Amino acid sequence: MKNQQPRQRLWQRLTEAGIPPASQQALLDASRLSLVPAASAPLKLSHWLPNDSQLLLDALPLPAVPPRQYWAYHKPVGVDCNVRASDPHSIATILQHLPAGVFAIGRLDKDSCGLLLLSNDGTFAQRLLHPAQQHQKTYQVQVDKAVSNTMLQQLREGLRYQAGPQWIEARPCLAELPGPALLQLTLTEGKNRQIRYMCKQLGLKVLQLQRIRIGALALPDLKAGELQELNLQQVALAASC
Repeated sequence: MKNQQPRQRLWQRLTEAGIPPASQQALLDASRLSLVPAASAPLKLSHWLPNDSQLLLDALPLPAVPPRQYWAYHKPVGVDCNVRASDPHSIATILQHLPAGVFAIGRLDKDSCGLLLLSNDGTFAQRLLHPAQQHQKTYQVQVDKAVSNTMLQQLREGLRYQAGPQWIEARPCLAELPGPALLQLTLTEGKNRQIRYMCKQLGLKVLQLQRIRIGALALPDLKAGELQELNLQQVALAASC
């Protein structure tokens, strides 16, 4: 059987070509993107690109994919993962000093800190972020009072928590207790502010939340705000579950 190239979504191909995620929808809205052969339906960023198609920008082929780059960033509290250049707290202020096309893989909320991966590899990002992959991420969570064994068991079994008007079922997670009020949680999903909501459901207030590991890659020895380019061995660790 003939080997086929991995399929990509439109946003992945654009990102790999060095087009920032924040600019991609505007290109679609302005009808500056087209496919040859032509697509049978209006293009969306989630559109799967056929292997035999060519993506054009302003009727010209997209630039060649630049070399893959991977960075570990120790995100400090106060940095927001939005990419609005007008926001002085945006991670865009970090990305502008890196090669074109590098973007944050996933996010950490503004009040959290720790390991955040940056790359221009859309396929790598999809592998880490797609819910079906159930990719592990580990967090240390300092809370305001002692955690009981009952609370630990609820986390391990999959806690049902309230987020605004919605009730959400969390997957079971690995929950350990390095200290009386210090949780270590390994999740295989990343819903918005999930850990904070789960702790609130248990009657706990989060005082500090730090991501310490993605896959098997531990947060490198970086001060908050520092970056480190990763080698291929470290990238493989991050991609492992």
